[in-house]
Amino acid sequence: RPPQVLPTYDPIVPPTTASPTAVETGTASSSAPPTRVRPPVVTSSPPAPPGGTVVEAADRVDGLIEEGLSAGQIRSDVGIDLRNLLRIAANATNQADLTVAVARLRDKIVERRREGSVSPAYAGRLDAAAAELGAART
Repeated sequence: RPPQVLPTYDPIVPPTTASPTAVETGTASSSAPPTRVRPPVVTSSPPAPPGGTVVEAADRVDGLIEEGLSAGQIRSDVGIDLRNLLRIAANATNQADLTVAVARLRDKIVERRREGSVSPAYAGRLDAAAAELGAART
């Protein structure tokens, strides 16, 4: 005989007069039977698409630039250069402009890595964050 599916119920919530120890052991200090309570319905906005907003993605790139500058993994003049390109991308008013600006930023990251003014580790992290910026919604 095939197994039968048991009905599912909402969690059992003991009466408020029951002590936590009594609830755990299955005995309640009150004679009232446990009540069944439906969990609240949680409504939220839909999750943001990968990359989030342009501002969020740009903040992540800027944070990496700051971190790399502080760690000595990005030369200070390069930090200024990358932030200027990042500002252009962050101010894009449409997806086409954002795509072009992010491509310039990513090319600059590759160029600066090649010349040794950005460490390979930070160049990889910056490029990944710039790619997320390119996927952000304008």
